[in-house]
Amino acid sequence: MRIYLVDGSNAVRRQDYDPRFPAVEEDRTLRWLDRLDRLAEAAGGSFSVEVFFDGPARSVGGPYAAIRVRFAPGVQADDMILGVVRLQGFSGKGAVVVTEDGGLADDARAEGAKVLRFSEFESRLRAKKA
Repeated sequence: MRIYLVDGSNAVRRQDYDPRFPAVEEDRTLRWLDRLDRLAEAAGGSFSVEVFFDGPARSVGGPYAAIRVRFAPGVQADDMILGVVRLQGFSGKGAVVVTEDGGLADDARAEGAKVLRFSEFESRLRAKKA
């Protein structure tokens, strides 16, 4: 089964993110996760989607039917994503990292993962070709 490892913090904080407004970030997070879950569920479930956020666990809506939300307390979410990429590689399976963070993308490719931008990933889900 294909696994998509999504850089949730990067997804929510791209574009016009402003750290002075945490309530705006929280609202963006909830709306984005709801949309992503609907897209993943409609795409059929022949793959796994894990979304990673920096920091300790917090309420982010849900429950979600087609995505798993994970948090990175005490470490960077990027490090958790790369850890899963390595684990998948050791077990002979590949992973796809979804991010627009250039450093994470480079590190993921170096570990053998494929990398997609958010727009590419969402397009695949809409086309049900995940």
